[in-house]
Amino acid sequence: MMKRKLVLLIVLSLLVPLHVSGNPGGVGNGLENMQCGGACHGDANQNATSNLQLSLQPSGTVWVGQPAEITVQISGLQSSHDIDQIGIFLLSSTNANGDIPTTDGWSILSDGMGGSNNYIEYSSVDSAVLSHSWILRSDEIGEKNLYVSVHHGENSGTDAGSPFFGVSQAFSITVEPIPENLQRIDPDYEPPRSRDVGESTNICLETIAASNVVLEWREPSGQTYQLETTQNDQCWEAELPEALSESTIEWRAVLDGEGPQQTTPWFTLTSVEPGWEADETALQFQSIAHLVFFFGLVLLLQPSRKNHDEFKEYVEESI
Repeated sequence: MMKRKLVLLIVLSLLVPLHVSGNPGGVGNGLENMQCGGACHGDANQNATSNLQLSLQPSGTVWVGQPAEITVQISGLQSSHDIDQIGIFLLSSTNANGDIPTTDGWSILSDGMGGSNNYIEYSSVDSAVLSHSWILRSDEIGEKNLYVSVHHGENSGTDAGSPFFGVSQAFSITVEPIPENLQRIDPDYEPPRSRDVGESTNICLETIAASNVVLEWREPSGQTYQLETTQNDQCWEAELPEALSESTIEWRAVLDGEGPQQTTPWFTLTSVEPGWEADETALQFQSIAHLVFFFGLVLLLQPSRKNHDEFKEYVEESI
């Protein structure tokens, strides 16, 4: 009986399929409502109010249909709280439901970490001020509000181990109509956000009313390089060099035309090691094979009828 139970446990462990997944932007990065900051990491009623100072501003004029850099700044990281990790939300309201910017006419072109999320995490914080930028695009003209929210812990003092949550005031963003003759990126353009290590990246930047386009890219050190571009109809092409290891570079475009020179925000491109994806069909066949193997073992370990009868006859004769 013990042998049967042991075999059953082993086979059942083999029957559980492996679940393989990856998240190149980080474990917690994602599209999250503000409610997550208040409750998904614990009881919302136990959260204390964060004393961090939160601000938000665009880098320049926000044109409708064009990428806009929105920079969040968080101050007081060492003086107000002793923390080494922090989660940051970019929100369109404080309703705690339906407050992701994509629900209010924004597209998230880049979260600065290789994804298109409104919530990102820093696993280490080593300065008193933290700045982080998103690249958004609005498809609607007019006034829009954006908020920044944070959640974090506390490493020392009487509040050590307690969760903290904070949310900013509303920051008003004016989305302007774009002049008809102003050179610009096609409103439907989506920049690449991630790639595998060892792969170069071909940029095909579709533009409107641009007579010349120069592409630039920079390393994390800040060293900037220009790329030679070739025009193919309204697409300006250039190739970003491959990365030899996991890293992040940034690139932007400088557009000339009838209007004043336009420079896009810096787009983030993250290089990651190629991931391994499980074949669901193969896993199903593997489970079936394990199941057949299990029943085979059960049949092998089951005592034969002949041996059972011989044992019964032996016992009766002994009595």
